[in-house]
Amino acid sequence: MVDLPSTLEATVPNQLSDETGVASAVAFLALTIPITIVLNLAASLAAVSAVGSDAGETLIFIAGSIATELSFLLVGIGYVLFRSSFQVPIQVPDRDAIPALIGGLGMSFATAFLSLVSTDAVLPSVELSPGFMQYTNLAAPTGVGLVIAAVLSLALIGPVEEFFFRGVIQQRLRASFSARIAIGTAGLVFAVFHVYPVLLLSPPIAAVAHMTLYYSVMGGIFGWVFERTNTFVAPALVHGVFNAVIFVVPLLT
Repeated sequence: MVDLPSTLEATVPNQLSDETGVASAVAFLALTIPITIVLNLAASLAAVSAVGSDAGETLIFIAGSIATELSFLLVGIGYVLFRSSFQVPIQVPDRDAIPALIGGLGMSFATAFLSLVSTDAVLPSVELSPGFMQYTNLAAPTGVGLVIAAVLSLALIGPVEEFFFRGVIQQRLRASFSARIAIGTAGLVFAVFHVYPVLLLSPPIAAVAHMTLYYSVMGGIFGWVFERTNTFVAPALVHGVFNAVIFVVPLLT
């Protein structure tokens, strides 16, 4: 995935000296993941019920996205309040963060390009149908919905998901593990939350493996940016800008 210089091991300070045990980290994941999945599903169902199933794909996508992000925010804030010693770094990135921001964006777009190429050139041989965009639901918004989705990416999706996956989950794991393990595990958790809804569509194993690898790598890239900058604002910018560009590009073609 992403090469991590050895100097990164000391980038994030050990703020959780009372929570450094491996067992406590595993227990944290064992509780946080299922609780968040349940809240995700409940929030999504509530949103769809509120707008109506005949509201159109774009409106359902937007309402579901907002509801899902709010559930991430609820769990993240709940954990921060529960662990008074836990602090999420939220300072504005300085000039030293610029290389990480640019590198993170570059690696994100490169990963997305390789993912789409593999979908078109490799995975059809194992009957991946429908395509990657349909499985990820990125193809749902159309027209003005793409603009709204881009705005949501910058204002809500990027900030909230990076607060939860990097600011809370990765930083919690970082107190117990090395940078590589914390980034890799948080990236895998990131993938789990993007892939599990797709399982309801009964996709082929190739689709599940493809998406899991893609989102794990993307989560690793965002995690690398967080580790390099020690503020979740940095990966939030990278994540938000990346998503926004992905949504806007169809309007330019």
